[in-house]
Amino acid sequence: MPDTQSFQNGPDRAAPATAAAGGFPPPQPIRPLRAWKAFQGLVRDKEDTRYVFAFFEAVNGRSYERFYTRFAASDYGRRVMADHTEIGRILMDRGTLESHGPGTFAAAYLHYLDSENLHPEGVYQANWDNAPARMQALKDDWPHLYAMSYMMNLTHDLYHVLTGYGRDPLGEALLLLFSGIQTGGRGPIWLGRMAGMKIRSEIPAWPVGRMMAEAKRLARDAAHFPTTDLTALLPLPLDEARARLSMGRPALYQKTLAAYDGPDPVAVRA
Repeated sequence: MPDTQSFQNGPDRAAPATAAAGGFPPPQPIRPLRAWKAFQGLVRDKEDTRYVFAFFEAVNGRSYERFYTRFAASDYGRRVMADHTEIGRILMDRGTLESHGPGTFAAAYLHYLDSENLHPEGVYQANWDNAPARMQALKDDWPHLYAMSYMMNLTHDLYHVLTGYGRDPLGEALLLLFSGIQTGGRGPIWLGRMAGMKIRSEIPAWPVGRMMAEAKRLARDAAHFPTTDLTALLPLPLDEARARLSMGRPALYQKTLAAYDGPDPVAVRA
């Protein structure tokens, strides 16, 4: 595994002391019924990402605390907490991204956004739309966690490009599982598994279990995305960016989709 800190594109800046020791909001109880209702909402409308955040809120509990501790201890985590807006400035600077040229990670990212009609802050905005009071409290009272949340929201689309998992329901389910394995978050792991089981019930011929195992293996073998400055890799050829992250190819997922010409399953889109 490469040294993830070597990908940073600037000097390390110490985060405010309160960021590293800011604590956590009171843990929310696990609410299975609320999670199930959110999942059923996604089944009805896979485009409505509010249900994704509602599901996460219902099941995450304290599962992200260990991940935050790792994030806050990393050089990149301290940089994000010192200025969380940096990643937004980079990803919304289309001129600079275009200047990196064809074949680069940046070009693939812009193509992904354009082809899917997405905005770099789209996931972040959906988070606010789902729970504005919670997000405002996070911003005001736990800015260190708000900074991490902002970074994770904006890098979701970078994950799609780097992993090769698309926005089809199967790709979204597998990316959720990939992300959950890397962060230890209960929400993405559970939602990815539930979406995978739903897809398996609709298309029994698909080897969903094996594809989920592939996603977990790829997540464990790759560099830790959340503590890596992924934006520093944008000028590189896409294959080189993936190689630096030890990001393997989701071969079974890609083979399965290439051989399928039926309708999309009803599952989840994040």
